Amino acid sequence: MNTEKDLSPLTPNIVRALNDKLYEKRKVAALEIEKLVREFVAQNNSTQIRHVILILASEFALSQHPHSRKGGLIGLAACSIALGKDSGLYLKELIEPVLTCFNDSDSRLRYYACEALYNIVKVARGAVLPHFNLLFDGLSKLAADPDPNVKSGSELLDRLLKDIVTESHTFDLVAFCRRSGC
Repeated sequence: MNTEKDLSPLTPNIVRALNDKLYEKRKVAALEIEKLVREFVAQNNSTQIRHVILILASEFALSQHPHSRKGGLIGLAACSIALGKDSGLYLKELIEPVLTCFNDSDSRLRYYACEALYNIVKVARGAVLPHFNLLFDGLSKLAADPDPNVKSGSELLDRLLKDIVTESHTFDLVAFCRRSGC
């Protein structure tokens, strides 16, 4: 990743920490991103919120560098947490790069992707239902993952999605099963 590139509104310190090999430093950057996005929410600045999400997705989560991808994943989850109930407005942008990381060859990265998606889904709750087919496809791949940590993470995400579907009065399970062949 090009650290010389202007990634504002992310500060150089946040960018450096997102690229760090140490989880603790990436976590600190995620907390800073959460704070930043909360400020944008308070200002009702959806343009800057989308810009932060786009940077985290394109420059980090979809980067060629594994530490950057991990930083992007934790950053996207932090955005969702900061957005709270408003995360539903940005779900496509939050979910798609995370699902892409489900196919990563690095099992640790697949685990971090699972953890990030869990946090996004937990905040968004019923707002994720329009994206259920994508989530279901992603989870189906992880259910057979050879790494026990990834498999365990996918099971937690699976239970959360089942809870959301169960509490929903609008999700048509029968129609979903017909479409997906279950």
